[in-house]
Amino acid sequence: MTLLTAIFHTIKTPLAVVVGRGDGMRFNSANKAFSNLVGCSEAELAGMPPSRLFASWNNDGLHTSIHSETVLLERPKPEDSQRLLLTWEPVKDAEEPAYLLTAEDITAKTWIDTMAKSKKVLFSGILNDKYVIERYYQHDSAPLFDRLYRIEQESLHMFFHNPDRERLVHALEQAALHRRTDRIVVQTKMAANTAQLELHITFRPFYNGDGEIKHFGFVVTDIQTISEAVDPSVTLKVLMARSYMSAQQLSLETGISLQTISKLRNGKIGKPQRQTALLIASKLNVTPQDIWP
Repeated sequence: MTLLTAIFHTIKTPLAVVVGRGDGMRFNSANKAFSNLVGCSEAELAGMPPSRLFASWNNDGLHTSIHSETVLLERPKPEDSQRLLLTWEPVKDAEEPAYLLTAEDITAKTWIDTMAKSKKVLFSGILNDKYVIERYYQHDSAPLFDRLYRIEQESLHMFFHNPDRERLVHALEQAALHRRTDRIVVQTKMAANTAQLELHITFRPFYNGDGEIKHFGFVVTDIQTISEAVDPSVTLKVLMARSYMSAQQLSLETGISLQTISKLRNGKIGKPQRQTALLIASKLNVTPQDIWP
């Protein structure tokens, strides 16, 4: 095995080489990550036409585009279907036409997008099998959580005390075991020394083609402050997030300057004038005392 071959097989990105033309197109080689993703060994893939593995595979598509979305064939249940984004590029100076194929599993992201369309989602992400957040997505127009925490590449230990962390891990383990979508309400640690939050989380496990757990998709559909004493700026951010209200929207609908709202959100103004407080609270369906006690 050459050094380049060894490197190819250890790269974590799913990679395969496809060779040939037209109906003679076939897999030449694949790395371990690709084999795990599609649930076929390298030996099983060798010589297999891609059209046997991917739905809607178009041999001519390699000449007219650089990527496409597809699903893996032969999955026992429709809900187990894996949606992949395939990207390819020609291999130069090969003995016959050859393409380097990269596969990205977008099943979890597709589920998150569907959840976001069917219900209000404040933020979402993908949690790997080690319970580390590998992707984070902000959906609402009033970002909150990412301003209180550093999100990506952080484990659950960063956000939750026991027993909430243990409850969440147990729920994730059971969801993976029974291949089901589940929901949980958990409380965070104190965020930025200003507020403790209650999160309403819906999550779903996703698997490689070989049946091993790959990661979890999650969406947060509600968030509340639960600390006894909360900085008004954090309360304002939470209420705006729950109302899917950006600073620009709040400014437009209340007639209050964007500069004033930004200063209130950033804590540069501790308490606004009475009329300003009334306008903001009314738009967020609370009383001024709920924000500025």
